[in-house]
Amino acid sequence: MAKKVRADGVSYFTFSTGDLEVIVLPLAGHIVELDYPDTHRDWARVDLMTLIDTEPERRETGPALHSTLRRLAPSVDEVILATDYDREGELIGIEALETITSVRADVAVRRARFSAMTPWEIRHSFEALSEPDWNLARAAAARQKIDLAWGAVLTRFLTVRCGFDGQLLSAGRVQTPTLALVAEMERDREDFVPRTFWDVVLEAGDPPVVGTAEAGPFWDRSGAEGAFALANLGAEATVGSVDRQEAIEHPPPPFNTTSFLAEASRLRLTAPRAMAVAQRLYERGEISYPRTDNTVYPPSLDLRGILERLRESPYRDAVDGILARTDVRPTRGHVHTTDHPPIHPTGTTARAHKGPEAAVYDLVVRRFLATLSTPARRETTAARLRVGDAVFLARGERILELGWRVLVPVDPGSARDLSALHEGDALPVRGLRIESGRTRPPPLHTQASLLLAMERLGLGTKSTRHEILGLLFQRRYVEGGRIRTTAAGRALVDALTMYAPELAGAEMTRRLEERMDAIAQGRATVEAAVAESRDALRLVLAELTAREQSLARWLRDAAYLEKDFGPCDACGTGRMVRRRTRTGWTFLGCSEFPRCRQRLRLGRSGERVPWGPADAAVAAP
Repeated sequence: MAKKVRADGVSYFTFSTGDLEVIVLPLAGHIVELDYPDTHRDWARVDLMTLIDTEPERRETGPALHSTLRRLAPSVDEVILATDYDREGELIGIEALETITSVRADVAVRRARFSAMTPWEIRHSFEALSEPDWNLARAAAARQKIDLAWGAVLTRFLTVRCGFDGQLLSAGRVQTPTLALVAEMERDREDFVPRTFWDVVLEAGDPPVVGTAEAGPFWDRSGAEGAFALANLGAEATVGSVDRQEAIEHPPPPFNTTSFLAEASRLRLTAPRAMAVAQRLYERGEISYPRTDNTVYPPSLDLRGILERLRESPYRDAVDGILARTDVRPTRGHVHTTDHPPIHPTGTTARAHKGPEAAVYDLVVRRFLATLSTPARRETTAARLRVGDAVFLARGERILELGWRVLVPVDPGSARDLSALHEGDALPVRGLRIESGRTRPPPLHTQASLLLAMERLGLGTKSTRHEILGLLFQRRYVEGGRIRTTAAGRALVDALTMYAPELAGAEMTRRLEERMDAIAQGRATVEAAVAESRDALRLVLAELTAREQSLARWLRDAAYLEKDFGPCDACGTGRMVRRRTRTGWTFLGCSEFPRCRQRLRLGRSGERVPWGPADAAVAAP
C-alpha cells in the first residue's frame, strides 16, 4: 500500500515490494531552466553579438523539489527514470538525475519506457528496464540552447532598436517562418483577381439529370449564349456515351501528432487546447502518448487486445465487425519511427466524457477503428447528353460500400445517382438556363492546413508546433479561424522577409532541426549543432543591424496601420483602414476585403483620394 508523504512543500509516495523500499517522486515539466547570467539581463546595454556566444546558466526551478532530491539521494541505491519517453521527457528525467548525482555520484540509473498509462504497459516497462537515452536528452538540451539564443537576440533587437512605446516585438527561428506562411497565403488571396464565367445548365428527365455544356465554362457571355441557342432547338436529351468506374477509397493512416491536431481543429478545437485534452486522456490511461511522429503500428502493439477491450463501449458494433473478419490488416502511413506508436485508444474502460474530452476521445477511437476497417467503394458515372447541336456532360456518384466511412462519414455533396442512365435513353428537357459564377480565391490557412504545412517544411516538432501556433495568437500576430495576420504581424513578417529573408524562410530552420535529429541518433554533437546555429544567428543579426533604420521605420509605421479612415463608400458596411502592399506602398482598403475590393489612397492633407491606374502600376510587385 503506497503512503503519501508531504515534507518541505513537496509530496511523494513510498511503498515496499519484497526487500525494496521504493520512493515515487512526481515531476511536472522541466525542473531546470537555461537563462543568461544576471550580467547579461539588461536588454539595452548588452551587446547582442556577445550574447550569441554567451553560455547560459543552469537554474533550478522549484528549490523545494531539488532540496528534497538532495535529501533523499544518500539513501538511494538506484534511480529509475519513468518520465514521458521523448526528447523533453528524457531531459526532464536527466535534470532530476543530475541533482541526485551532485550528492550521490555513483548511483545506478535505469529507464522505464512506455507509451500508455495503462497498468499492463507500466508493469511491462518496469520488467524491461533499459539505459537512459542520453542522445535524446542531448538533442533536447541543444534545442533549449538554440531556441534561447534566437529568441533572446531577435526579441531584444526588435524591441529595443525597432520598437515603440514599450511594445514587445518577438521573433524566432520557427515562429517567424510560420508567420510568413500565414502572410504568404493571405497575400496570394489579396492578389487574386476574380474572373466571371458562364455555364449553360441542362435539366432533363425525372428525376432530373443535371449537366453543363461540354464546351464550358465560357469566359464571355456570348459563348454561353451561342451554346444555349444550339441546345434550345431540341426538346429531348439523348444519352450518348456512359462511362462508369469504380473508385476505392482506402482507410486513412494512423494518427501522428500533427494529423491528430489537424483533424481536431476541424472540430473547432485550437491546437493547444486539443493537445491539452489529449494529454489529460493519456494521463488517465485512455489513449496512448499523444506526441509521436509515427504513422505505422509496431508489431508489438496488441491491436486485437485493444479491440477486445473496446467491445465494452459504445463502439461495439464497429469493433465486432472488425473482429469478425479473418484478415485484419491496419493501414500504414509514410513515417515509421522507433519512438511512440501512433495515437490510439488503450481500450481501458473510459469515464463518461463531456465537451472537448468527448470530442477528442471519439476522434481518436474512430480513427483507430477506421485504420482497421475495409475500404470504401463508390461508383462514378460520366454521361454525355446531346440536345439539338449542343453536348452536355452530367456526373454522378453512388456508394457501393461504406467501409471505413461508417466511422468517419463525409458530406455526400450534391452528386446524383446516375446508375439508371443508359446509352440511347431519351430524356425530356425540363429546363435550360445560363448561370454565371466567379472564380474563387485561394483559401486562407486554417490551423489544420498550417500544422500540415509546418510538418511538410520541417518547421518545429510534433511537440512544439501547437505551441508555436498558440504563441502567434497570444502575441496577436494572427487572428481568426481562417487565419489572417494582424497589422502588427503583417508589418513584422513583411519587414523581416525583406531585410532578413533567411529568418523568414524555412530552409535554415529545417537544417537546424536535422542537426538535432542527428544528435538524437548519435550522429552529431550538441557543440557542433550550437556552433552552426550561432553562425547562422550572427549572419541574421548582421543583416538586421545593417538595415536597422529602415526596419525600425517600417515597424513603427505599423502603429498607423488599421487606423479607421471612415466608412467604405463602395459596400456601405466595411471601414476604410490603412494597408500595405508587397512593395511597401500604403493605401486604404476596405475591412470587408476580399468581399469588397475598394481601394483609395491618402492625399497630402489626409484626404481620401481615388486609387488610379498609376497607383496600381507603382504598387505592383
